[in-house]
Amino acid sequence: MLNKILALLLISSTAHATEGQFTLLAEEQPAPFAGVLFDPIATANIMTEKDSWKLQCDLEVEYNLDVANTEFELERKNFEIRYEALDQEYKLIVEQKDIEITKLQETIKKQSPPNKWAWFGVGGATGVVATVIIAKQFIN
Repeated sequence: MLNKILALLLISSTAHATEGQFTLLAEEQPAPFAGVLFDPIATANIMTEKDSWKLQCDLEVEYNLDVANTEFELERKNFEIRYEALDQEYKLIVEQKDIEITKLQETIKKQSPPNKWAWFGVGGATGVVATVIIAKQFIN
């Protein structure tokens, strides 16, 4: 603890024009305990150091939060751009597949014979004739 106070005092004394003084007391000297005696300037330096360190800590926390927020926003925008690109790609693929389906349906309609009932009738008649011929072969 004493080392921390001395370190604070040394750090704070470089920031001001006048330097504070301190005196070490032993147990049997005028104070009823062992400790450190500071003059008013040194005491003021120690008291202001607390506010200075708090302000510096607050500034560092705010800076780090701003950096994290900026990185988050950048990552979020990158994800939005990627989503929009993938969505456009998906829509383009669906549109191409719809065009392909339409063209294949048109091709099938063009290839089917215009007189399909005639072909159906000829196929049915051929089947009946073949069945009668086969049946006569086995029944006789």
